[in-house]
Amino acid sequence: MKKQFFRHLSFFACILTLVVLATACSNSAPTNGGIPTEEQRSAAIEALDSDVSSLGFWVDGVTYQFPMYVSDLTDNGWAFDSSTKSELKTLPANTLVAPAVAMRKKANDGYGATACAVQPVNKSTSETTLESARLYSLKFSKSDAPTLVLPSGITWDSTFEEVKDACKHKTAVDQNGIKYIQVKGGDSSYTVTINFDAETDTITTIEYQGRL
Repeated sequence: MKKQFFRHLSFFACILTLVVLATACSNSAPTNGGIPTEEQRSAAIEALDSDVSSLGFWVDGVTYQFPMYVSDLTDNGWAFDSSTKSELKTLPANTLVAPAVAMRKKANDGYGATACAVQPVNKSTSETTLESARLYSLKFSKSDAPTLVLPSGITWDSTFEEVKDACKHKTAVDQNGIKYIQVKGGDSSYTVTINFDAETDTITTIEYQGRL
């Protein structure tokens, strides 16, 4: 009787372990911290322009181009939190300073669940839906672990000097523990700012912005 009890207990313990592992794999960020494999990095470099000022980027296997619309993200599996959708269904006309909100993407095709922060704007004279809005800013954080590659093969583990060498027409700041590189787009209306951790010398956030 005791042996049978322990066999049942062992069986349920195995099932519970499998459930926990499955949940972790489907809902958590990738264990590589967003650093692409060499195969992924090569695919991204091939898909992107070589110049960071092109403002193209590759995230979780998909190539994007800034400036962009909210729909460019939603069409590729990104979604707003339910609380955001209930509070911000539309944007009134001439909305230039909308709140920054989070968008998330579930684990898919070997990538983990990731997030980004967006700030939509509506410069038109009529109300628009959230999905139809343009983005004023789009920010990725290493802590959310999206598998991200920029032109020239820049990734989360790229150093300040490596990024500075790869970027043309940039502003590079390394002063009093603050380290960032800002690159203007072709018409100077859009920029990408790459921020670094002063201790590790690697990238912490990447933010694309337009002009209001």
